[in-house]
Amino acid sequence: MKARTTLYDLLGLTPQASEADIHAAHLRLFNHYRSGTHGLQPMDAENQIKVIKEAYWILSDRGRRDAYDASLAAPVAPVADLPPAAGSAPPLKVEIADVKWTPGRIMLSIIGGLMIIGMSIQIFFSVFAFKQAGRVASGEAAAEAQERVMAAEKRQIYGTMDDKEIAEQEAREAEERAESRRRAEEQRRENARKEEERQREWALREREQYADRVSSELERAEQSARQKAEWEKRQKEEAARRADMEEERRVQERVARERMRWQQELQR
Repeated sequence: MKARTTLYDLLGLTPQASEADIHAAHLRLFNHYRSGTHGLQPMDAENQIKVIKEAYWILSDRGRRDAYDASLAAPVAPVADLPPAAGSAPPLKVEIADVKWTPGRIMLSIIGGLMIIGMSIQIFFSVFAFKQAGRVASGEAAAEAQERVMAAEKRQIYGTMDDKEIAEQEAREAEERAESRRRAEEQRRENARKEEERQREWALREREQYADRVSSELERAEQSARQKAEWEKRQKEEAARRADMEEERRVQERVARERMRWQQELQR
């Protein structure tokens, strides 16, 4: 049979542990599961913390601890020796014998059968009502355990503060959280404004650089056009000068030919 796990086992202690040992084990396990080095899933770690807090809540109080120790010392009856449930019928033992069935016996048998059926129905409804009550009781117990866990968490966080001081502390924490959110929102808006200004400055520099490039290209194009026009002008002037020289040479050749022809005619 599986050994029963006690609250002392959950804290890693023995039933003879002192209050200081219980307090130290509670702090050690609480810090261990809060540290994130336990290797468990967050939900499992939170469940372990709740179990540890509940164990500490019971064992840290002398009255609750004595009652728990008494429940541990009480013997648990084996299932085979448990008495029958309230309202349940005792087991029926039927022995078959050579019975002479008379009308009276038949009537008694029918009445007995009807009584057995009625008892079975009564047992069924009793068990059903017991289960329903158990569900309600377990729900109430779960709610009570949840309240104790919440109370233990408050004691762990706020110590010996009363409800008024806890409310004031929670109000201050809420104001601090609201102020932190407000500062974060202001910082976000300031960062967005700076980013917008940076984008505008970058776009302005881009436009200025584009204008400078266009201006430089226009200047280079105008200079190239002037150089081309000057070159074409020189080429035309050079062509005109060569044409003049060629025309002058032809004129001189005609004059020379005419002079030679006149000389030859004079010699004749």
